[in-house]
Amino acid sequence: MDHKKCTFITIILLAFFVVFLFLKVINTPKIEFTSCISIGNALEAPKDLSWDVEMNEEYFDKIKEAGFDCVRLPVRFSDYAKDNKDYLLDESFMKKIDYYIDYALSKKLVIILDFHHFIEIMKFPNEYKECYLKIWDQVAERYKDYPQELMFELLNEPNDNLSGELWNQFIDEGVNIIRKSNPKRTIIVGPDNYYSVYSLEKLKIPQDKNIVVSFHYYEPNEVTFQGSVNHKGFENLKDNQWTGTNLEIQYLKSRFEIAKKYSEDHKVRIFLGEFGVNKNAPETTRINWTQAVRKEAEEYGFSWGYWELCSEFGIYDVKNDLWNEKILDSLLEN
Repeated sequence: MDHKKCTFITIILLAFFVVFLFLKVINTPKIEFTSCISIGNALEAPKDLSWDVEMNEEYFDKIKEAGFDCVRLPVRFSDYAKDNKDYLLDESFMKKIDYYIDYALSKKLVIILDFHHFIEIMKFPNEYKECYLKIWDQVAERYKDYPQELMFELLNEPNDNLSGELWNQFIDEGVNIIRKSNPKRTIIVGPDNYYSVYSLEKLKIPQDKNIVVSFHYYEPNEVTFQGSVNHKGFENLKDNQWTGTNLEIQYLKSRFEIAKKYSEDHKVRIFLGEFGVNKNAPETTRINWTQAVRKEAEEYGFSWGYWELCSEFGIYDVKNDLWNEKILDSLLEN
């Protein structure tokens, strides 16, 4: 073979290789958001009960106007199915969910539909497994024609008896149910022990390019939970400061390194799905900690979601229609 012909073939092969790499890159799924906030303590309240947040479509307007590009919507689906024949979801309740999803999408927000507070399954996973799968079968079928800006979060913070290999099995079966009707929908999953970053090493995910792995971060708890009546053992703590010292930042980085390594090892994207400091903490601590966690998440390439809008950890005052501007700036500053 002459030199010119050999050179020509080499060029052709290189061209094919470049095209292959390009197609591989453009077909790699991306998380379609960077900055998210949960509307907590609303739709994940027990059936027919209200906590301190009354759901309102105006929240989506406020979130969009503030500069967020995503809303995470925690929903307690289980209370509207577990006692029904064949675990059928209550249609009137689901119509409310339809409305909020449609409204969020109309505002050009990504929306994460988060299966939240399935308390019973944590204690008795095998007894409630069928309910969990039947719920996802119905939810997936209901929204199969919705745009990809709607994402599903399989189950918030598995804990107690739903852990280890059993939780991995629940992930596999849940993803398989969803994939029957939603082959390309983004599905968010997280590790056991309340989405702990330390449990990532046990998390096994399906070979699926549209899986995103989430973890939650509230360390140190004596800072983020101080004074909270909803977190046992932290009710009487107060005035614990977090200033962003080198030691504190290094601690934060070391935890995020765990998630980064998991991402690299498994070729999966990471979503820091919850982080926040409750309102009982000193204001400067809330600002310093929130800003540092958000900045590090972005440095590591994680999308992030603040917990939450207008309850105990909230940054929006519904009554007075006011944002906590300093914390909002710590999240969304340029």
